[in-house]
Amino acid sequence: MNRNIRLFFTASALNGIAQGIFMVVFNLYVLSLGIPTDVLGAILSASPFAQALGSIPVGFIMEKIGFRKIFFIVYGVSGVARLLQVATPNVWIMSLAAFVGGLALSGDFVVRLPFLAENTTPEQRTRAYSTSSIIYSMSMSVGALFAGYAPNLIERLTGWGLSDTYQFTLLLAGLIGLAAVLPCLGIHQAAHSGPARKISLAPYLWGMDHYTVQQAVVSLFVGISLGLTNPFMNLYFLYHLGATREYFGTVSALAIFPALIMTALGPLIAAKIGQVRAVTVLRSIIPFLWINMAVFANRWTGALSYWGGSALNTTAQPISFAFAMQAASQKAKSACSAWLNVTFWLGNAAAAPLAGAFMVQSNYRAPLFIAAAAILVAAVLNQAFFARREEAMLRQQMAPARVDVEV
Repeated sequence: MNRNIRLFFTASALNGIAQGIFMVVFNLYVLSLGIPTDVLGAILSASPFAQALGSIPVGFIMEKIGFRKIFFIVYGVSGVARLLQVATPNVWIMSLAAFVGGLALSGDFVVRLPFLAENTTPEQRTRAYSTSSIIYSMSMSVGALFAGYAPNLIERLTGWGLSDTYQFTLLLAGLIGLAAVLPCLGIHQAAHSGPARKISLAPYLWGMDHYTVQQAVVSLFVGISLGLTNPFMNLYFLYHLGATREYFGTVSALAIFPALIMTALGPLIAAKIGQVRAVTVLRSIIPFLWINMAVFANRWTGALSYWGGSALNTTAQPISFAFAMQAASQKAKSACSAWLNVTFWLGNAAAAPLAGAFMVQSNYRAPLFIAAAAILVAAVLNQAFFARREEAMLRQQMAPARVDVEV
């Protein structure tokens, strides 16, 4: 891995720690202010909706200003937005800050894929995407473990109420996320040779190819599934499974171990059965885990389901991304990356209010059932859309080898 990638991984780790803290504490902070769950769902939908809106502009801006500047903007603005999100109990300000942060974080995904692609060889690419996911997951685990126990420690040291300790913990998270701008300053911006390339919005909009549309549709259903589960997992554990915040923080931190094991095996599975089939198989197992969590309201089996679902998603995503970039034409890579992000976050944005509406009625099972159905649809469409394309790519790669032998 070159220096650029190491610096990016450092920035990503700091951002992941901040996100891990928010994952455990933010929902509880909002509810501690007396804000109902359906309003929480609306607040949580602001960031993914902004990420959907910002993905295409960020991809376009990236091509204009380069990786270093766009990463600086991504982590700088998102760090400030996290601080503003918890600076006041005003719902509108929370939502606006979440929206602004989401606009910035849209670049974290859109820029990451072409950045890693530019700084790796084709042979390194799947492993680079997997390593990126592992580092982000590990850093989120560190943040989650800290967030599970820090509020009680802060409360004992200061005598503050629960809302104040939650707020202080989240402010620390915002500062950690803001620190991610520092490694971005060292990223080397490669000089472009030859005349400046004319950049067009056509591949992103009216000129989007059929393959990009297919990838976007699959990503939409993945986004719906994850939007119904990931942002609300602490609430499932506390109010559906009867666990404590400390228990959830510990479970979230320990989730890194099955994720590491599965993600390390991911490239081997993809090499054995193909990238497309690997993604299909991995995603087809997830529905059983969400259904188990919904039906059996037990914190121990719930933890196993959470670990399994997180590990399978974490493993499937980089394999899916690697295939998406490999199969996309050179001129469509940035557009494909942008649309993967657009539809993923649109799915998240649609799912968050839906989950909140169920939860305000104390219905924690329905969102898990819907999440199971959505990820199963994503698995089926992935196989239907891309299996033949991968087979054709493999045949094309083997063709020159056969010609050389005959000659």
